[in-house]
Amino acid sequence: MADTHLGAAKLNPNDYLKSLDMFLSIIKNHKEECHCIFVCGDLFDYKLSIEDARHASIFLLNLVCNNCGRNGRTHVPVHFIHGTYTHDYEQYKVFMPILERIDNTEIFYTKEVCIGKLRNDVKILYLPQYGDDDYAKYFDKKYDIIVGHGPMSSDSKSPCKSSPREITHSATLLGDISKICVFGHYHGYTDFGKNVFYAGPWLRWQYGEDEPRRFFFCNDNFEVETFPNPIALEYKTIDIKNPEELRDIISTNITTPHRFIIHAPNEDLETYHAIMNTNKKNQNLKYQILSDTVNTNCDNEADVESISSSVANQIEEPIQSLISYISDKYDIDTSKEIHEYDDKINKE
Repeated sequence: MADTHLGAAKLNPNDYLKSLDMFLSIIKNHKEECHCIFVCGDLFDYKLSIEDARHASIFLLNLVCNNCGRNGRTHVPVHFIHGTYTHDYEQYKVFMPILERIDNTEIFYTKEVCIGKLRNDVKILYLPQYGDDDYAKYFDKKYDIIVGHGPMSSDSKSPCKSSPREITHSATLLGDISKICVFGHYHGYTDFGKNVFYAGPWLRWQYGEDEPRRFFFCNDNFEVETFPNPIALEYKTIDIKNPEELRDIISTNITTPHRFIIHAPNEDLETYHAIMNTNKKNQNLKYQILSDTVNTNCDNEADVESISSSVANQIEEPIQSLISYISDKYDIDTSKEIHEYDDKINKE
């Protein structure tokens, strides 16, 4: 499992627990014995509030006390790999000492690159996102499984953006030295070939995430099995070209989050706003108007805020915009200092 993001504001805490129950039930009913559950980073979404920490505690207790063991064992071991620092922070320090005290459980956690072995002699390489800088010394060996977190790319696929300070792993190389490699970080299930994958999260919380959310399993022959998660709420994005099309769609009972991308000439703006205002009680409806002069993002509670496309583009990458501004105005390259300061703030 990967990119759970416990505490994500848009997600219902009960959906985490329902998904976990379904995941564990698949393990219990599977013909093969489960040897380990791997958590491939970004277990947490941010530094949790007290209420979010309570929900996270319930989730982690159910995960570790999973009752999926066989052959005299009560629970399946769970191995946790640290993910992006700004998500996981130091929060494992809060939960690990508590979980380690539970009888008949086995857990392992690492934020450093290391090698391990399961009880069935399967050899594991753990690759947290921020670990040993000298990765090369681990890549001259062979492994049964590689589990990790961070950007991966191949000659044909590079789905995950990375910053200059992040190490991007070669999916081809990881496939060459393992029987299967599974990473977290990118929020879309990805098959790079050579048995290298992004597992993807269990739940959706963004528009346009239309592909199925999956439970990811590897059997004893290192073959991948996936099962769809019906708990994952769909965030649908629909392009609208005329008012009647919009009226037809919103006249139905919409119970999942929808965002309408409305392509409108200026003379139709008032009509579109009027249509959406008649449905303002439905919290599942949001819309974005792309007109001749402005891009407008609207929901049913907020006032309309018009943002020109040029300004919107400038604020998408604030750090790079700052560096470019200083360079243009003063002819000074401050990229190194600003990135170092940004890293320092994120870690603190």
